[in-house]
Amino acid sequence: MEQLIIELTVLVSISFVIGIMASMTGISGGAFKTPILIIIFALSAELAAAASLLSACFVALVGTISYYRQDSQLIHFKVGILAVAATIPGSYLGIFLRTIAAHAHLLQLLFGVILFPVAIRFVFSKSDGKKGVNGRSASVNLSELDMKRRVTFVIIAFLAGISAGLLGLGGGTIIVPMLCILLEFPIIVAAATSMFTMIFTSLAGSILNYLIFAQTEYLNTLLYFGLIMGLGMILGGVIGPRYASRVNAVQLQRLFGFLLVFPLIKMMSIGHYLLDPSGSNYVLATIGDGIIWLAIGIPIWVIASYRMKSDGSENG
Repeated sequence: MEQLIIELTVLVSISFVIGIMASMTGISGGAFKTPILIIIFALSAELAAAASLLSACFVALVGTISYYRQDSQLIHFKVGILAVAATIPGSYLGIFLRTIAAHAHLLQLLFGVILFPVAIRFVFSKSDGKKGVNGRSASVNLSELDMKRRVTFVIIAFLAGISAGLLGLGGGTIIVPMLCILLEFPIIVAAATSMFTMIFTSLAGSILNYLIFAQTEYLNTLLYFGLIMGLGMILGGVIGPRYASRVNAVQLQRLFGFLLVFPLIKMMSIGHYLLDPSGSNYVLATIGDGIIWLAIGIPIWVIASYRMKSDGSENG
């Protein structure tokens, strides 16, 4: 009994912290939850990804409600619904591709390479006085978007769905940058809209995972870890949006960029090259990912902070 209590406490505490960060930035936190489930609780990669995705359903729902109660304009429902229509088919394809190791690795590498400059761009965010940076509402009208931007939006949302199913993520790692860059949403609106989209993306993927694991002996394990972590994510999902509304928009964008670097490093399996060239030790590979994340993220953060201070002093 004592061991069970300790296990439950660890699961809820970890997912609570991740839930705060996830709901603040519009991501599911799967890149952090999945390694923890594998390393600490010895789950298989597929089972850990499925449990992570299930827990994302809870932070997405609670986060959406929290943002809506603060200000209904923080969520752009029309854009969110359009994203859902593209992400759900993508999530099913991602889950299917997860069973094909070679294709999964290529897609992970592709996502990582494409998004890495985006993460760096967010870390170097600075205030320019535009609504897209500091505003708290999104007035974009879908009917005003040209066909090229609409098609681009749908394609990127579809890729976000693939990442959700393939990597156990909620799709926010792609949805949030897309909303900020393509549609020029303020970061807090992008995060809130991403939470709304993630409800359907994570739920669709979790239903398929349930059907898959229902035929195995691991269904109870999936439900146990997914639901317990979901409890912590609920608590974090209540608190995160409150902090997001108080944090400076530029700082929130920088936080998103800093956190985004880690899943991108995992996508590209860089940690394997550093500490586990044979690709046989997941723990060493994850430690390598963490070392590289901090080695890249911290200097970039410091440089970006120095530039912001310099620009501020010059402008002042």
